[in-house]
Amino acid sequence: MKLMCFAHMPRYFFHIHNDADTFDEEGTVYADTEAACRSAKREAQYLASVSVKEHGHLVLDHYVRVTDEFGDVVTTVTFENAVEIRREGG
Repeated sequence: MKLMCFAHMPRYFFHIHNDADTFDEEGTVYADTEAACRSAKREAQYLASVSVKEHGHLVLDHYVRVTDEFGDVVTTVTFENAVEIRREGG
């Protein structure tokens, strides 16, 4: 008899704190914490771009907070840390 072993894939919750707080009730499974952190940065970049497009401004203090399945904070990515703001030639 062959036994199959499935590794536990941890679930992470992405809570968005911008003009309105949105708490992730379902979570998303990632292979590891590093993958969840990369996804959090991409999510913060996306949300920052939406803010600029829809509202014409960016609040650098808005953020995405990721918690693990135990409720422990894994990372917090502010919009300021998610995007690079620069001027060319000046």
